[in-house]
Amino acid sequence: MKKQITIAFIASLFLVISISLQSCRKDFDVKELSNTTADSLDFEGSIAIPIIDTEFTLMDFAPEGDSSLWAEVDDNGLVHLRMYYKEVLDLRMNQIYTTIPYPTPPGTIILASEKTLATDTSKMKVYNKMLSGHLFFRDPRITFKISNEIPVVTFFTLDTLIFYDLEGQPLSHTSDKKYAITAPTQSETSSLTEIFIDKDEIPILPDVFSPVPRSISFVVTAGSDGNQTLPYLTLGTEKFNVDVDVDLPLDARLDDLVMGDTVAYPFKEGDDTYDQVTSLTLKVRFNNGFPIEGMSQIYFADTTNTGEIGNLVDSAFTDITAEDIFVDGWRFRSAETDAIGTVTYPQESNIVITLDQERLQLFKDSHVSKIIIVSKLNSYESHSGLNIKILSDYKLGVKIAVKADFSVSSNDNL
Repeated sequence: MKKQITIAFIASLFLVISISLQSCRKDFDVKELSNTTADSLDFEGSIAIPIIDTEFTLMDFAPEGDSSLWAEVDDNGLVHLRMYYKEVLDLRMNQIYTTIPYPTPPGTIILASEKTLATDTSKMKVYNKMLSGHLFFRDPRITFKISNEIPVVTFFTLDTLIFYDLEGQPLSHTSDKKYAITAPTQSETSSLTEIFIDKDEIPILPDVFSPVPRSISFVVTAGSDGNQTLPYLTLGTEKFNVDVDVDLPLDARLDDLVMGDTVAYPFKEGDDTYDQVTSLTLKVRFNNGFPIEGMSQIYFADTTNTGEIGNLVDSAFTDITAEDIFVDGWRFRSAETDAIGTVTYPQESNIVITLDQERLQLFKDSHVSKIIIVSKLNSYESHSGLNIKILSDYKLGVKIAVKADFSVSSNDNL
């Protein structure tokens, strides 16, 4: 599956890719060169390598369709984030109608009954990478898709829709509205009912995404209001399943949205690369066609004996005398937009960063094993309340080159 990333992650992850030198080479305005001096079997020199010279759209990095998250484009070119959760509720007939014997012959009178239960929050995780901040969608949509094998006209009540924030606190919407669920008329078949919920149905729906929810759950009641007659034999194993389809059009606003991710540090203890490379210099150029600006920092950390993050050893962007480097990291600028949030022209940002031998040695001595990427995102003029639209043809131009200074010796055994 392709990675789910936003514009800031594209920036940060390319830096990590550059460090690990695991990327295809393309022409760049830094010429490949190699200057070496030899003394016996000792070699010293440097080499500059073009790594990336390309353009990307958000769809290049969107996950492929599966049961958790993907992206798609509507007829107007607007990107939608989509999430689909399968069988978040799975009830059997004998769990709802508990007072009758099974198998139950046709003609049996089914008395009114109901069953209330809550979904498992672990089944509906939303933004695992988001750490804090505010994300406002103009028009979020949720569709409940109910497959009913029970030959009884059933109702479905969304008693409580719960959004859990970053600290696990619930943000709830309650309702007593009943939705009719159709019943199959033939044995071994099912009937599909879809319940569509948007801001017209639940006015607070756009607001529950700020603060950003980590997960969603809901409490529902399913059952029947009146007595009904079974049309055919039932075994009690007939199912009542609920899938949930979440549609988030990227007509949105980001306010100080902090996201984080962790990747493995590419150099391993005992690797000759540690001793051979005396410094790494990265030159990065972005031509940002997205209406999102970011402040990114890359941290280097060790790990505990349980594999968890231990100490933060160092960070990548530390020279605040350099352009666009601040205490919080490197700032890359947003493309500008018009009054309706559509990009009018892109913005270019450049950065050069050097990891010298002293820092590389610090990483080695401190047993660095993890790289932590933290990015704070804002849509263009987000604090003015302006929404932005993420279209499928928005592009991020990327050029990256790396210069490695090295020293290699084979004289140890001479």
